[in-house]
Amino acid sequence: MNTLAIEISSAAAGVAVAAGGEITALRRFEAPRGRGAEVFSVLAAMRASWHGTERVAVGIGPGSYNGLRVACALAGAWQMALGVDLVAAPSCCLLDAPEDTYLAAGDARGGRIWLARVEQRRLNGVIALLTPDEFRLQIEGADPAVYRVGDLPGFASLPAARPDAGILALLAPRLIPVDPDRFGPIYLKPPHITPPRPPRT
Repeated sequence: MNTLAIEISSAAAGVAVAAGGEITALRRFEAPRGRGAEVFSVLAAMRASWHGTERVAVGIGPGSYNGLRVACALAGAWQMALGVDLVAAPSCCLLDAPEDTYLAAGDARGGRIWLARVEQRRLNGVIALLTPDEFRLQIEGADPAVYRVGDLPGFASLPAARPDAGILALLAPRLIPVDPDRFGPIYLKPPHITPPRPPRT
């Protein structure tokens, strides 16, 4: 089965193709501040490798609001247009860490940190939103290892890891196809939207 994997939940984005349990193509690119539109040029450049894709996999966060929306919209459109299987995995389960069981953390903005427990590449429990003090208590002497995704103010000493499209591509054959009508990103908080100013009178 040919699988195309798209992961744009962080500034370190990527697209991968896998077949027969092996990565056949992988392209990493920067998507600072969730600018995921570069994925379209990456996919165009990789067209020969993903032609004939039977399954599309997408990382659904937590992460960049814009990047997640681009990735999910693209994967959903692919499924709708071509009828391929659509599968999804939390991006925190896809870190390029040496272990399959770990704690993942990231900056949730607004003075909050998200923390997820991943066991054998599966999310165990809910993703917690914590204050820095709460987070410090949670990870003190923690086992397994704790990895940060991107910059995490006050915790730069934690080892960094990134969600990896190649890991998603290899996991995808074991994932159950999702219902396109119930498919979407993991949002930990409502998106911050600045309301328009009232018209001048």
